[in-house]
Amino acid sequence: MIFVILASGCISSFNTGTRTFSDGVMSFDYPGIFNTETQEINNSKIQRVAYFVSGDLFNKQYINVFKNKTDISPVELRDETVSKNRNLSTSEVLSSTTETNPNGIVVETIRMTIVYNENGEKTSHNVFYFKINDTVYGIGVYGPYSNREKITSTANIIFQSIK
Repeated sequence: MIFVILASGCISSFNTGTRTFSDGVMSFDYPGIFNTETQEINNSKIQRVAYFVSGDLFNKQYINVFKNKTDISPVELRDETVSKNRNLSTSEVLSSTTETNPNGIVVETIRMTIVYNENGEKTSHNVFYFKINDTVYGIGVYGPYSNREKITSTANIIFQSIK
């Protein structure tokens, strides 16, 4: 039974390597424990570029990558997200900053927690908005609040490597 559990993916938490995602315009690194999932979103405002789910059954994390299809800046997206979440009783915005990563990319960063009404589960979110070659991107790293340290670690890897 233990062998089956290890072979099913729990062993992936020992994988400390990173992978690189690129859509041909921008790229970033992320921990090797993530698997690509297909969940298409393509509407008038955004297009999902990639969606990743960690293979660790007990410490789930998600990475959502999208392109914005409207004429809005990363700062405006950040401010809109902060405003919407500050006005919800189920959200707490912990910080909202503008930072430049080691590759010279200016990144609008939001760190927040959200409580979902359906089940009362609290989640931790790190959201990045940035512009490369006239394309505005968003990357969200999120998962259960109990896993916030790993979520923050994943978000830091992504932030440091966006180019």
